[in-house]
Amino acid sequence: MIETYLLRDLAEIDRCGSFTAAAKALFVSQPALSRAMQKLESQLGVELFERGSARTALGPLGRLAAEHARVVLAAMDGFEAAVREADRARRVLRYGSIAPAPVWTLGPVFAQTIPGREAEADVRETEEELLAALGEGRIEAAVLLRTPPGPAWRGRAFLRERLGVMLPPVHPLARRKTLRFADLAGETFVVFGAIGFWMPLCRAKIPRATFLEQGTLDATRRIVANSDLPAFHTAVAASRAPAPEGRVVIPLRDPEATATYHFVCRADRADALAPVFDALPAP
Repeated sequence: MIETYLLRDLAEIDRCGSFTAAAKALFVSQPALSRAMQKLESQLGVELFERGSARTALGPLGRLAAEHARVVLAAMDGFEAAVREADRARRVLRYGSIAPAPVWTLGPVFAQTIPGREAEADVRETEEELLAALGEGRIEAAVLLRTPPGPAWRGRAFLRERLGVMLPPVHPLARRKTLRFADLAGETFVVFGAIGFWMPLCRAKIPRATFLEQGTLDATRRIVANSDLPAFHTAVAASRAPAPEGRVVIPLRDPEATATYHFVCRADRADALAPVFDALPAP
């Protein structure tokens, strides 16, 4: 059987156009590459190269062999990727979420119900993205703001979150019991960038606002703790990291500021995920 490295060497010689360039790309010596090609010719029983006094190059048969080598290598790479992905799918449950808070809640549920698999979440800003990934099988489940209608889906509400705003006590709005998005017009907020659907919602609902997006929660919290910039907060987030000392949290009373999260999967995956559904808390 012809070894894979011989096919890769042949394909690289064809791509580079010479032994010298191919040896450099493959990080091998030119004599070692020449010996490998002599071995390939011996195994095939044909001459792949036209050898002259000044230069050795692929002949017509060699170029044909290189073309077929690329096809074989692509198939082998696909075989390896498919097997590894299948193994990974057995060990990892991939799901998407419309916001980060449900991910924090689902962690203990997954640990209890699927102890042999690691849950891996991807937070997205739109339900359309998540539904497309579900339909195509790229994720096994998703956290959405509703369960889609129809027999193709299974879902259950499990968490409710209400958005609020953290303000320093000296802020003009800090004495209010509740606020509306419109009351925050023109403010500059420090926000964690990966907050899912909350980000486009706040941009749409708060006129003339500026959002200083941070790449990590830790960076966001440090800036909030050491500045007077407003920031967003929820009771769910407070269960993980309370508001910094000296900040007041005022809930927003707009209907859009309250979200109910649904754990959703395709109907053909409902039986496999039944333990998760059974363990979900009530919203």
